[in-house]
Amino acid sequence: MEFFHEQNKLDRAPAVETCIQWELKFGLYKLTRPKEMADDWIWIADHVVSKGVHKCLVVLGVRMSRLLKKGDLTISLEDVEPLGIVPMKTSNGGLVQAELSTILEANHGIPPLALVKDHGSDLRCGGRLFCEAHPSVIDIYDVPHKIACLYERQLRDDELWGSFTKKCADFKKQVQLTEHSNIAPPNQRSKARYHNIDVLVDWSRDQLLHWGELSSKEQKKLKWLKEYEISLECWGQLVDIGRTTRDFVRKNGIWEDGHEHLGNHLMEIKTCPQAEEFTCDLVDFIEEQGSRVPKGKLVIGSSEIVESLFGKHKSVSEKGPKPMGRLILSMASRVGERPNEVLVKSAFEQIKESDVDRWLKNAFC
Repeated sequence: MEFFHEQNKLDRAPAVETCIQWELKFGLYKLTRPKEMADDWIWIADHVVSKGVHKCLVVLGVRMSRLLKKGDLTISLEDVEPLGIVPMKTSNGGLVQAELSTILEANHGIPPLALVKDHGSDLRCGGRLFCEAHPSVIDIYDVPHKIACLYERQLRDDELWGSFTKKCADFKKQVQLTEHSNIAPPNQRSKARYHNIDVLVDWSRDQLLHWGELSSKEQKKLKWLKEYEISLECWGQLVDIGRTTRDFVRKNGIWEDGHEHLGNHLMEIKTCPQAEEFTCDLVDFIEEQGSRVPKGKLVIGSSEIVESLFGKHKSVSEKGPKPMGRLILSMASRVGERPNEVLVKSAFEQIKESDVDRWLKNAFC
């Protein structure tokens, strides 16, 4: 709509269904159009889960040469191309491998430089089988997911951490609908809890740092937080180490000697014994990942861009988990280059409503 408006081609507001059909056509065009023939593609794979019987395998692609030209490997939605959007009633390693092979066949049969994914059982197994069938493909474990797993290993048996998160949740319920809602803790995830421990620790550290600026009533209500002041210093170090590693990999990628450069960055962070162990585990992990990358090569180490796309999809599909439907094609329409006259013209000439209906019927059969 922005494009048509800029081109003075909208004389009235189109119907909602018209806009949906535009997006579905545009998404299917981007998904199925031929991709550049090259051997430096990185594939990024993940699953999006919703209510209903389906979960969806999403595979995005990005050219390393494109990222290297930017001088910063941080990926935006405009950098990636949709390679596969596959609703699946059942997912296991064999089925994921089969879908990856189908995507390979549709993209000139040239294996990607690397496959980046988390270690969900089906993705881990399917990715491993695919890489075994194509030995040149570098199998990379998503670094943010690994960081969350290491957080879990450090904190799951920590009784203080357990009582701290419970008190945060209870305190939020107490104040969120009161005049003191401004000091309510952030939401905690019910699933993948260790992926966002930083927001909880950051909130706590911020409250303690600005303690003198709080009113006497607020200080009284937050008195319980003082009990965790010493532990929060160590937990904060874990967060700083994880954040530094995540940012380092996001911007610089994974390569043979990358762990040495990361180690130099992490040495600047003050660490307690628990954080020292965490640092060693992370550096060892980055070293192991870098050993998979041929000398002189560089690959990305994060699949966060897929999570960003999932967030956009949930927003488009009216927020909240709902059974998966036709709007999954919106994930394809919202990546890659923005609409321009040539792109819109090609999409609307080559993709008809019947093509969209046929794709959806096959996808959800």
